[in-house]
Amino acid sequence: MERTRERPGERPGERPGERPGERPGERPGERPGERPGERPGERPGERPGEQVHVVVGAAGATGHRVVRELLSAGHLVRAVTRDGRSLPIRARDAGRLEQVAVDAADGVELARMCQGAHAVHLCAMPPLPSWRRDFPPMLDAALAAASRAGARLVFADDTWMYGKVEGPMTEATPYRPVSAHGVLRAWLADRLLAAAARGEVSVSIVRAGELYGPGVRSMIAGNVFGAAARGRRVHWLGDPDLPLTPTFVDDFARTLAVVGEQDLEAAGVWHVPHPAPTTGRQLVAEAFARSGHRLRLSRHGAGELAAVGTVWPLARAGADLVYQFEQPFVVDGSAAAARFGLVPTPYAAGVTATMTAFAHPLAPAPAPRTTQTLETLASRGVQL
Repeated sequence: MERTRERPGERPGERPGERPGERPGERPGERPGERPGERPGERPGERPGEQVHVVVGAAGATGHRVVRELLSAGHLVRAVTRDGRSLPIRARDAGRLEQVAVDAADGVELARMCQGAHAVHLCAMPPLPSWRRDFPPMLDAALAAASRAGARLVFADDTWMYGKVEGPMTEATPYRPVSAHGVLRAWLADRLLAAAARGEVSVSIVRAGELYGPGVRSMIAGNVFGAAARGRRVHWLGDPDLPLTPTFVDDFARTLAVVGEQDLEAAGVWHVPHPAPTTGRQLVAEAFARSGHRLRLSRHGAGELAAVGTVWPLARAGADLVYQFEQPFVVDGSAAAARFGLVPTPYAAGVTATMTAFAHPLAPAPAPRTTQTLETLASRGVQL
């Protein structure tokens, strides 16, 4: 049987116009296994611009905002909570949100939930006294799940590993923790970066300063905004006149979401962008201006909080962290702002949103226990 005449350079069986190595019907430039029109890096089942994101700890103050940011960007989201609770979302987003009940430390179930994910956002936050017990297994479960899924692991972190510093904290600031919680945070970060260095998973660590905003519990959130809403005295821990960059929780969530979408680093470390530094006193004044109450402020040092800790263990743990407010506490997030085009929320807007939430709460918000304890001792004549 006579074969069709082949052109010079063509291989036997190769059709005219095909390039060496191309399969029949394959378009020039397509990679093996890619669908026509599929962009490099997209996963099967994803539409252009759409990704699957898993948010672990989706019911928390940060986690539920990360869910909201990702849904607003048009992505598919699996919201992981311990009890599978329903999150408040817009009706138009309901079809792109899957809400599941999984223990964040259950590596088998978490791996199943992360199948097909582009990124896994670890936003779960154990209670402060149980960090040493609960954080390591939670981190290991997320690492294993993200690695198995081929997904990026995005970790919601703080700045406690830096310890006492002499200037603004950048991503290059060395770790010099001065508290047990700071040592643990440094260890968790090193564990993540080591896994990335071994090629097991891509990692993005996003660090925030002291958080504030609606629903936030932190060393300044309730002490400032809860007191301002009720017209009570603010008990400021540390020096209220030093430079400070508190992190609005919406900015933290937005940075976590955008980094999960766009970061291409094998091991990226990013700080949340902030406005220019303010001070604790200016932040308190802004809150009281919104509430209409007369400003009253007392300052307390680590030694005084340690004294409270003789009767309240959580205060004793918090005393280890007051050092942050006895030095300039400035987080430099300019690298993330430049890389991802992020713009921080002005303090006036963040304070207004926080005070509005206190004025119209979904449920009664108790004063933080630090404030309650200091007020109780002061009422009993204890010198603070």
